[in-house]
Amino acid sequence: MGWIKKYNLTINILFWLLAVCICSVIILWKVNPDLLKPGVDSIFHAMYENRVIVETRPVVVKEVEEVEWFYFIATGYSANDPNQGTDNTTATGSKTREGIVAVDPKIIPLGTRIEIKGMGTFVAGDTGGKIKGNRIDIFFSSKEEAKRFGKKGVWIRVLEKDIELAETYS
Repeated sequence: MGWIKKYNLTINILFWLLAVCICSVIILWKVNPDLLKPGVDSIFHAMYENRVIVETRPVVVKEVEEVEWFYFIATGYSANDPNQGTDNTTATGSKTREGIVAVDPKIIPLGTRIEIKGMGTFVAGDTGGKIKGNRIDIFFSSKEEAKRFGKKGVWIRVLEKDIELAETYS
């Protein structure tokens, strides 16, 4: 009786394997009828007909200039704010305007063009009593804008190649 159970189990497994094979062939035929054409080469021929051709082009590598970004604490200021002690004139003698930042001239020399990541290009054109070390003060046209900006960390880089930021502040 034990051999009959083994025989039934073997037949059952073979039946399901055959069913899976037949279903696979039907699915393949529905997807691509050319796969089942008579002849050994037809399967390979159908595979090559559907191949993807990738066109390659030479890659041009441009020389990339290394750019150093420096982390600073930034605040906002506006003109004629008695609480901040500001008027309409910068430390360089020009009129205050957007695009001017107050810096510590020992760190960033006055007149230096800088970029503040995500904000644009500015000129170091002013100084401030509380602006020491790695701090900058960004000019805004209104006191409300300056307040909204608040105090935050920013990344800056020097745009002029002949000027470097001071390594340490003494």
